[in-house]
Amino acid sequence: MYPKENQAEEKKQVEFAVLRNITELRRIYSFYSSLGCDHSLDNTFLMTKLHFWRFLKDCKFHHHNITLADMDRILSANSDIPVEEIHSPFRTILLRTFLNYLLRLAYHIYHKDFQSRSPSLFLCFTKLMTENIHPNACQVKGTLFSEQQRTLYSMNYIDKCWEIYIAYCTPNVAPPNELTMKMRHFLWMLRDFRMINKELTATKFVAVIAEDNPFIHDGVDSNLELELVFLEFFEALLCFAVSYVPDQINKSCLHAQYDDLFGNKIGSIQMVMSQSIHNRSPSVVTSHESDVVTFSNTKSSSSKLGFFPDMRLRKSEPKIKKSLSDDKCSKMNFKPSGKGLAFLSQNEKNEKPKNDQKEKLNTWVNNMYVFFVNTLFQAYKHEELLKEKVKENRLQDAAIAQQKKMESEELEARLNILREEEAKKQDTEMDIPVIKEPGDALSSALTQSPPKEDTAMSQASKSTPSKKKRK
Repeated sequence: MYPKENQAEEKKQVEFAVLRNITELRRIYSFYSSLGCDHSLDNTFLMTKLHFWRFLKDCKFHHHNITLADMDRILSANSDIPVEEIHSPFRTILLRTFLNYLLRLAYHIYHKDFQSRSPSLFLCFTKLMTENIHPNACQVKGTLFSEQQRTLYSMNYIDKCWEIYIAYCTPNVAPPNELTMKMRHFLWMLRDFRMINKELTATKFVAVIAEDNPFIHDGVDSNLELELVFLEFFEALLCFAVSYVPDQINKSCLHAQYDDLFGNKIGSIQMVMSQSIHNRSPSVVTSHESDVVTFSNTKSSSSKLGFFPDMRLRKSEPKIKKSLSDDKCSKMNFKPSGKGLAFLSQNEKNEKPKNDQKEKLNTWVNNMYVFFVNTLFQAYKHEELLKEKVKENRLQDAAIAQQKKMESEELEARLNILREEEAKKQDTEMDIPVIKEPGDALSSALTQSPPKEDTAMSQASKSTPSKKKRK
């Protein structure tokens, strides 16, 4: 975009600016790429698009009248990125790509402020570092990466949620016509799932999404035409899960987990987590030796996290059939083991802050389970079954209509043939001449002779009186 005579100077000055900030940029890259990951042996991680979106939101790039979806389209222009991966959260970003993205976004955000000055790209990048990155980087906001333990647990639902996100995206009007989701479509999706109720109202829906975006709601009006990337979609679902599940449902879910010994619950979760894509999210592993459900990150195997905190199922112990009220005397506590975090019953010797923290984590885990597995995923499955049934019914109706059309055409063809034959018969009857036979001629002559005799007799009777007069 720069004239050729200015490109060399622009490039040199921006290289100097990047080198002056390279230490901090490396630290930022390493920090965000490690979010939601276990510790690595060499402490190296690859940043994904999900991490990059979080960095952009933390540094308030989207406060410059440009959405994250717009940034994706800017960064994918003149590149080899396929259209279906423009908004993919699993695409990896190298450090040099990360630096390149910052330069391009700096130009698109601030180039109007330095149109008359040179070198302008250097000035754009410097202003981006000063106003956006320096004051805000590494201060993680949002719900997905707020806490390591909750992040690892939330990652188990990410692949199924990505499938739902893609299913309800629509092609963008502007080129390259990639699939995107608007806030309006997100709200319609929840309405179709029958999840908009007194716990999750449309007003709360707007408030959650507008919490970190000043262009969605200004206090009076709401703009539901803004596009949402998958990070915003998934973090909104995590927020909804906290307030959507009433306390009564949460308690009943806890009782069911104790009474059923995790049988149905773990089976359903394993079905959901078996859809995880390799090298994308933590995978669920069931240990047959200790019957402890754990999940580990694919990037590292140094540590594993128990699936349900405060809970443990052991072969040596009898089946537990107690409710939470009956289990006051024995609190559940973490105890590390070789294959994961085991959950053993102990006396009330732990401190109250630890118990409160575990209780909160336990409640949060069950809220996540009830919202995602029992509500969202089931509603999505039901909608997909309805869509398949509608398609089948439409195909059947089309086949029946086609068959009726063929039958009506065949019947019409037969009627046309009969009509043509009837018309031919009528034409032949009109064309045949009427020929009298000899017998008929004789009978007609005989029938006509008596009148002749009558005339002769009448003539004879007339002649007799005339003869008498003559005499």
